[in-house]
Amino acid sequence: MNRMRQFGYMLSSRLAQFLYGRNGFDNLARTCNAVAILLLVINIFAQSTIIYFLWVAFFGYSIFRVYSKNIPKRYAENQKFMEITEVPRKYMKLVGLQWRDRSVSRYYICKCCHQQIRVPKGKGRIEIRCPKCGNRFIKKT
Repeated sequence: MNRMRQFGYMLSSRLAQFLYGRNGFDNLARTCNAVAILLLVINIFAQSTIIYFLWVAFFGYSIFRVYSKNIPKRYAENQKFMEITEVPRKYMKLVGLQWRDRSVSRYYICKCCHQQIRVPKGKGRIEIRCPKCGNRFIKKT
């Protein structure tokens, strides 16, 4: 038992030493991994060479990003990716909040400032005032 613990400690310390100074998993690498896994599952059923090479490309790029030592360049790429995907990520977050609170709340987005507003469900037609810009609109909850 003691030898196994020593081996595990030695292995983890070597891995930590190897990964020191590398980029690691960022949002772009995680997204590439998710797309690669999705393509792998699709390829199990489709058996397409094109999907296979796309899978290899996404997975290879993800591994490249994780082990890269050029951290400033990988950081800039990740920031650009985060800027491009800001709108879809906000939308998915809103969908997740709506699903989580579906029994007690409704979410609306202000047309002027795009602030998301949560109101209690089941109150009928109410006037909603945006806390950010003060815009008023009437919605059914």
